[in-house]
Amino acid sequence: MDVLIVDDDEAVRSVYQRTLERAGYMVKAVDNGLAAFAELQEQRYRAIICDIQMPFLKGYNLFEELKANLPEAASRVIFVTGLAGREDIQDFLQKTGRPYLTKPVEIGELLAVVRKVVETP
Repeated sequence: MDVLIVDDDEAVRSVYQRTLERAGYMVKAVDNGLAAFAELQEQRYRAIICDIQMPFLKGYNLFEELKANLPEAASRVIFVTGLAGREDIQDFLQKTGRPYLTKPVEIGELLAVVRKVVETP
């Protein structure tokens, strides 16, 4: 598979999924971090688009679980958030070194970042 989308907002998931599928990617979407972690234990993805604020397992907690248990998956994460202005979120994003997009996400930006992560060996 190419891309896993992890976002609790159904409309956002749908837009990302349609956009990426039209660009030729094979995409799966889940609505929370627990579902994503289970999926990532079974399937490898070339990029993981992950919201920060979700129920059950927040994006930053999912990332920490991936770093500890599935480091290859952690190296494929692209964060999306509407909370980038919060100091704690900004600190977290800077520490991860992973790319991130601020909601509302510009489609061209989404495609460019996904392409870059997918093409990274």
